[in-house]
Amino acid sequence: MKHWFMEFYPYLGWAGSLTILVCGLVAAAAYRGKEGERYSIGRHFVSELGELGVSRLARVFNRGLIIGSFLFLLMMPGVGMSLGSVWGYIGTAAGMIAALGCFFVGIFPMNFMKQHAVAAMTYFRAGLATVILFSIAILVQPAEERVIPFYSLIISGLAMVAYTSFLIRAGNFGKKYQQSNALDTSEMKVRPRFWWMPFLEWMVVIFTILWFLVICAVR
Repeated sequence: MKHWFMEFYPYLGWAGSLTILVCGLVAAAAYRGKEGERYSIGRHFVSELGELGVSRLARVFNRGLIIGSFLFLLMMPGVGMSLGSVWGYIGTAAGMIAALGCFFVGIFPMNFMKQHAVAAMTYFRAGLATVILFSIAILVQPAEERVIPFYSLIISGLAMVAYTSFLIRAGNFGKKYQQSNALDTSEMKVRPRFWWMPFLEWMVVIFTILWFLVICAVR
């Protein structure tokens, strides 16, 4: 079983990344918001692509998220085993929690906001922990047994900045407007022309997937 995970995790990572990317792009191309607006990463959250009754291809996006997250769940043990350190194994645990959070974002779209928010914030917090822990594991690899190259840390560093910035902004937004859920747009009357929170959320997704593609490509 260990050999299977180490052999196939790059393919699982590629398949999961491409599944989410393709389904997201297809849903975004067909998207028309409540005011007939087209989708924009500077104005719309990622999860709005899966909002039933608004996003035309919500089910395509949600199913892609479910399938992609499941593939990431299977991928994580392979990354940890390849790194072969305590940091790698702890990173695997955090990564599997993040993958489950993402999985349940697809199960519970924005129409089920309470459950959706729990799943989404689980993903963001565990995702940040995953990137940090795997980055440490990459740094402490023995030089003669290096599996994942140091240049992957450039992407993981950008991902860490995106995760941290998003979580800080989400926390500040909740305090400022006294909302427990910063992802809820149901009562928003005027959507900003450019909104940092959804933009940063998209940076999280983009840099995380790019990082997965890099660490899988070098195997």
